[in-house]
Amino acid sequence: MAQISKYYSVTFPQNRIQTMIKRFFLLAFLATLLARPCLGQKEKDSYKKSLSSRTSAEQLLNEAEALKVKNPDAALDKVQQALAISVAQGDDFNEGRSYILLAEVNEGILEWKLAYENYLRAKGKLASHTNSPEYIATLKGLGNTGVKLRDYTSALQYYQDALNTLRLSSAERMEFTIAVSEVYYQKRSYEEALSVLDTAYPLREIQNPQFINQCQKINVRLDGLDKNQNLYGNSLNTIRSGNSVSPQEQKSVQQTKDEIVDVLQQNKLYDEEIHLRKQSIKLNTALNNLAEVSKDRVAISKNLDAKGETSAAITEAEEAARIATTIDNPVTEASAFFSLADLYEKNGQSNKALHAYKKYSDAISRKEAQSESRLVEKSELIRKQKDIEEYTKDVSIGQREETIEQATVFRQQLIIYGLLVIILIIVVTSFFIYKNAQASKLANRLLALKSLRGQMNPHFIFNALNSVNQFIAQQDERTANRFLSEFALLMRLVLENSQEDFIPLQKEQEILSLYLKLEHYRFRDKFDYEIKIDETLNTEVIEVPPMLIQPYIENAVWHGLRYKEEIGKLLLHFYKLNGDLVVEITDDGIGRKRSAELKTENQKRHNSTGLKNIEERLSIINKVYNVNYRVSSADLTDHGGTRVRIFLPIRNQTVA
Repeated sequence: MAQISKYYSVTFPQNRIQTMIKRFFLLAFLATLLARPCLGQKEKDSYKKSLSSRTSAEQLLNEAEALKVKNPDAALDKVQQALAISVAQGDDFNEGRSYILLAEVNEGILEWKLAYENYLRAKGKLASHTNSPEYIATLKGLGNTGVKLRDYTSALQYYQDALNTLRLSSAERMEFTIAVSEVYYQKRSYEEALSVLDTAYPLREIQNPQFINQCQKINVRLDGLDKNQNLYGNSLNTIRSGNSVSPQEQKSVQQTKDEIVDVLQQNKLYDEEIHLRKQSIKLNTALNNLAEVSKDRVAISKNLDAKGETSAAITEAEEAARIATTIDNPVTEASAFFSLADLYEKNGQSNKALHAYKKYSDAISRKEAQSESRLVEKSELIRKQKDIEEYTKDVSIGQREETIEQATVFRQQLIIYGLLVIILIIVVTSFFIYKNAQASKLANRLLALKSLRGQMNPHFIFNALNSVNQFIAQQDERTANRFLSEFALLMRLVLENSQEDFIPLQKEQEILSLYLKLEHYRFRDKFDYEIKIDETLNTEVIEVPPMLIQPYIENAVWHGLRYKEEIGKLLLHFYKLNGDLVVEITDDGIGRKRSAELKTENQKRHNSTGLKNIEERLSIINKVYNVNYRVSSADLTDHGGTRVRIFLPIRNQTVA
């Protein structure tokens, strides 16, 4: 988090200064135009000619098109220039193209709402070019982003408009027909989705891989597996019959595989799934799609493990891990090593399991760093797009002001407009500084919340692994294996839920139960514990922030119960009070005062940092979600015992 904060504190001010300088020169230019008595027709023609002599908007947009995937930041710079020239020259067509490129950049960073808005702007500007490829791309973009936003009605409208009103090639008509079918498929109206394809192409003499895959994945949902066992093989044959495989065809055949796998897994048909994934491995190896190959091998190892073939499962998992290390994909690498570690642990190979867990941990660290970097890049691109919008408005204002007649002498106008420019600069600068400060603050809060909720106390993980080493050193292999198995399950649960803002109370209780079980393994002669949940609480519906309660339980064990001479008691109680979910953690340990006296300086720093992180996370949650999470602590007696209450406003799970 320190690095993230540093990034914002350095980068944002520099960008603000650059933006302010650009606006200052633009406003100064406008002021100069306005201050002149009046532009004659010859001067106006000269000005327009100077714009035309610059790099054309079309050339800039072509360059931006080539950069939009590999270097979206540079692409936005060129779009900004092209947009300014297009607005200045009244070139609606290239202005529309500019908005299409902005929308495509938004799609690349998964900002579907912004993409939808830019496609709408493009549609307005391209209204007189309805049969151009750009207008067709705009309708397709509006439909695709509508699907992503689950606005299926709008998506269908744009797809149908294209089919009913535009002159489309056979390939384009096929693409829009498949898109309409996909909308009904997303709505789970499978019969209607198939009917769209049957109505458009009733003879089914189509060799288009995407069309065939669309039909097949719908049939899987309608007919189940019995009538569609060879679907994936048919899809592969269709792909292999072509000279090359497009990204769209790869995505389509992957979707078909996923649909069949879903049905196979529901029916626990392990051998059939293994056979299918081996076909996928063969295709993706030929396509050099090693991430998908590793993923399929992990899945095969899980199926072999489910069949009891542990040795074969380990071999597959080892190969998946080996492949994963050859590509720069920490997500794939983490999945492969986590599966491998789990199999090693089940097979009693503790040392190999620990080594695999370390590899898994390294991959997770790289994944988190990569995610944070992408989030910062995404925030910067969004900010830059907002600057482009404002810059375009400024250019538009300059064009309109070009025709203003001046009624006073040059000196008077220079003074008046100079004052106005100064006021405008102050107002605009203040507005954008405030706007960027708010955006920076929100981005920092979201990054901080993501980082804090994705962490598990490294102190606990370190001690847990030391406990495994201790059990091994004592030749207590059975206890070590049992502890490692429970620890692996806890890590899996934390990983599964760390990306969510809120999870059901039932899942949080499962994590806490497992955590207490592990702590009880280590300190079984120090305390017993009990978990109580009121019957009035619906744990499947009520949602809580993940891993918010665990640090307080750890505090009770490590700083209260651990130092007690006789066996203590820890009670974790969930109940409802005045519309809040109350989590009460009660222990009869040595108490806060005595605990503070026994702590070393290092322990005091660790505890202070842990509590500060909790307070920071509560503060961020309260600000971002406008809620009132709070914590109260109290001593039970002067001689020991502590009660901590966490008040969580009840939040019910929303149904999509």
